[in-house]
Amino acid sequence: MRGITLQRLQVFCAVYDRGSISAAARALALSQPTVSRHLRDFEHAIGLTLFVLDRGRVVPTAEADAIYGESRFLQDGIDRMETRMERLRDGTGSRLSIMSIGLLMSQFVAPAAAEIMVRMPNLRLSMDVGTAERQLAALRAGQIDLGIMGGRILTESEEVERIGQGRLVALVPRAHAYLKAITLEQVQEIGTVDTTVRGPIGLILGDALRAAGLTPDGNVICNSLIAVPPIAQSLGRAAIVDEYTACAHPLNGMEVLPLKPELTFPIFAVRGAPSGNRIAASTFIDALRLLLKQHAV
Repeated sequence: MRGITLQRLQVFCAVYDRGSISAAARALALSQPTVSRHLRDFEHAIGLTLFVLDRGRVVPTAEADAIYGESRFLQDGIDRMETRMERLRDGTGSRLSIMSIGLLMSQFVAPAAAEIMVRMPNLRLSMDVGTAERQLAALRAGQIDLGIMGGRILTESEEVERIGQGRLVALVPRAHAYLKAITLEQVQEIGTVDTTVRGPIGLILGDALRAAGLTPDGNVICNSLIAVPPIAQSLGRAAIVDEYTACAHPLNGMEVLPLKPELTFPIFAVRGAPSGNRIAASTFIDALRLLLKQHAV
C-alpha cells in the first residue's frame, strides 16, 4: 500500500506514544501542522480513523492499537539503524591502518589524520611510513587498509585513486641561485647529491635525465630522501627533490628553484581488494586531497 511510508509510520508512533501532536512534533523536530498533515494523509491512505479528540487529548482508536502493535518493531529497527549509523560516523568499533611515503607524512598525512580523528573520534587509527613497494606488499598481505604513494606504481588488483600532484624542484647553493628557473643541465653543472632510483623521485628524475641525454652525477648518492638536503648543503652541491621535502627542510645558504621544463609526479591513494573500512578510508582520502589541493593553489 503506497500510503504507508516510513515517515507516516514514525509520525503515527510518535503521536501514539506521547498522546499529543505537539509532543510528537517536538520529538520529531517537526512543526505541529506538519505532524497533523502526515497523520491525516496516513488515515486517508489506509481508510481508517486512528485518533479521536477527547477533551483536548488525542486518544488512539482500537484500529490504532492494532496498527501500533504491528509497527513497533519498525521503530525499534529504525532506532538500531540510527545507532549503527552513528557508530559508523564516529568510528566506534572501526580501524584504519595507513602507510604513506615519507615525503607526504608531516605536511599532509599527519594533518589529514588529525582531521579524520575530529570527524571520527572513536576510530582506531594506525600510521606508518614506507616505500611504495613496501606499501603494496602490506596491502596484499592485509596488513594495511590504505597506502599513499607517489610516482609510478605497479598494481595488481588494488584500487587506485589519483588524489593530487607534486613537482620536482632544484635545491641549489645560494651562489648559484641567480636564475628564476633552472634546467637539468645547469643543475648537473653544479654537481649533485643523487637519490636512489628505487624511490618515486629517483625514477622520475632518471627518466627525465635520459630524455635530456644526461646521466646522473653518481659521485654522491643518498638512499634517504629526507637526508638529501642537508647533505647537499654540507657538500655545497645541488639536489633535485620534491617540493614538499624542500619546503619542510629549509636550509641556510640553499635556495629552491623551479625546474625548466617542469617535472611533476602523481600522488595516489591505493586500497587493497577487498579494502578495509571504506567510510574511514574515504573520509581520510577526502581530507588529504583537500590539503594537497590547497597547497597547489
